[in-house]
Amino acid sequence: MKAYKYKLKLNKSFVAGCEATLAACHELYNASIQERKEAWQRQKISLNYQTQSAQLPEIKSQREDIKAVYSQVLQDTLKRSDKAFQAFFRRVKQGQTPGYPRFKSRDRFDSFTYPGAGFSLKGDKLFLSKIGSCRVRLSREVEGKIKTCTIKRECDGWYVVFTAEGSASKQLPKTGINVGVDVGIEYFATLSTGEHVENPRFFKKSELALREAQQKLSTKKRGSGRRRAAKKIVSKVHRKVQNQRKDFAHKLANSLINRFDEIHIEALNIKRMTQDENFAKSIHDAAWNTFFQICTYKAVDAGKSVKEKVAPFTSQDCCECGQRMKLTIYDRFFACKNCENRKHRDHNAAINILKGRAVPRKQTLSESPTITQALSV
Repeated sequence: MKAYKYKLKLNKSFVAGCEATLAACHELYNASIQERKEAWQRQKISLNYQTQSAQLPEIKSQREDIKAVYSQVLQDTLKRSDKAFQAFFRRVKQGQTPGYPRFKSRDRFDSFTYPGAGFSLKGDKLFLSKIGSCRVRLSREVEGKIKTCTIKRECDGWYVVFTAEGSASKQLPKTGINVGVDVGIEYFATLSTGEHVENPRFFKKSELALREAQQKLSTKKRGSGRRRAAKKIVSKVHRKVQNQRKDFAHKLANSLINRFDEIHIEALNIKRMTQDENFAKSIHDAAWNTFFQICTYKAVDAGKSVKEKVAPFTSQDCCECGQRMKLTIYDRFFACKNCENRKHRDHNAAINILKGRAVPRKQTLSESPTITQALSV
């Protein structure tokens, strides 16, 4: 399954229909969570999707705004709340922090989905049942059969996300060359070939603009039109940073996949690394995991592979003789006293990663180019 995201060329009637549908789905989602919560508190009854979906005909007979929404869109909304509870129960069984499903505010509930029917795309014209039609900015063709259609509201307009299956993968010719990649903060990545990829630091470059936008937002009265406008400006700054990171990751991943057959990365515990207050912001700004995810699914699609390496002490072990040298974070060059090997510590680490014990990196659902990734904000 692949996801294709496009911006919509809006008209007033279509926007009104989307806003009305989103408002109805938002209310239904919160109501489903409230009903489940009260059923358990009062009667110790655990409701499920089937129980709640069976109430839809009665609800539609009493509420005209709910009746005006396509039936499968309403069903999908209830499935979203059901998935939230299923994830909650799974975390409880696994002994993890459960995180009980919460109500969503208007700003956080920003999409609805036609899961299989009720929509059509002919050329660049999109038709949605009970909403209407509008044009789509088709930046590329949808490959394969469209399975779902999601309408999403973002800070700069409305988007449509199609998920399609059956698209042909584009296999790239083999080069017979593998590479080790060491990610870092000084350089975003260093290759075992000795090449350095500069760290773009997109968030740091936008920090001043973000601070000014947030300061203006803090002075606006809650609920006012000016506060909503100021909030949109803050969202646009965040959106710009996110787009820059994704664009950078896509271009770097394409470059590596075209040149190498296997891309070897270190198995990092990024969550633990961000607990260090001195480096947390820089690590978040680098967005290594976004790069790993994009590189993984692109490699699979191209007939290449990304492998995680279990390679401890990559920066401290000599890549030539294996001699271990204690380095501080301020030591940028590795100078082996045993074999006189001298390299940048990240170059030395990248070679060790290439030589390390490998396990194929599994492509999880969140790493495949599906609707989950396309809807991320």
